[in-house]
Amino acid sequence: MAAKKESLIARAGQMTTDGKSGVSGDWDANIHYQADDVAGRYDAERFSTLAGRVFNDRERRLVVGAFAGLSRGSRIADVPCGTGRLAEPLLAAGFRVHGMDISGQMLGVASRRLARFGATFTTEVADAKKLSAGAGTFDGVLCARVLMHFELPEQIEFLRGVAKLTRGIVVINHSYDSPFQRLRRKLKRLLGHQAPARHPISDRGIEALLEGAGLHEIRRVRLNRLVSEAVYITAVPNAPGVRA
Repeated sequence: MAAKKESLIARAGQMTTDGKSGVSGDWDANIHYQADDVAGRYDAERFSTLAGRVFNDRERRLVVGAFAGLSRGSRIADVPCGTGRLAEPLLAAGFRVHGMDISGQMLGVASRRLARFGATFTTEVADAKKLSAGAGTFDGVLCARVLMHFELPEQIEFLRGVAKLTRGIVVINHSYDSPFQRLRRKLKRLLGHQAPARHPISDRGIEALLEGAGLHEIRRVRLNRLVSEAVYITAVPNAPGVRA
């Protein structure tokens, strides 16, 4: 089983290196988002244009729909929470949300943004790769807009930490890799648009990612395959005795 997993990761890793974005090789997401100015302008840089607002609205609706099977008042962990952009519609839908992020600066933005929800929104500065909470702490977990920043082994490490938080569903966002999406990313770079994901993921990569994290897929939704590489995957922990 271990040999199979290593083979999957190696082959999938070869499939995720085509999406190089031109971002500096020493760029580190763990450090970048801890800057006050980066946190402060994060949403404006991504979601203030017409296209950004349309994407934001559709993504927020999709996230709420992904947790529709949970009852109001259920506890959802948002890891990483960032500015609280996706926690907001979950709170509005009646869920309790605990936002975790390595960046206290991003969580500060989220806390100010979501102050009106009172005690139903809580935050914690935490590194997902070092989480130790036992399974069952939360009814579900959202893991959005982060995995594509890392190479596959680190993605697996991150998602494995996130998966420890629940015995329920894990909703994962990623950047999908395909010949069409590679063409789109190339055109975006030529046009000088915002740099695309550093490490988009193929179908083989998704298989390796979930297997490595001890999860299996139950649903997959593309936001809009013609104009976006965003893919949302709903997964659940493997049954006891089933080893990743």
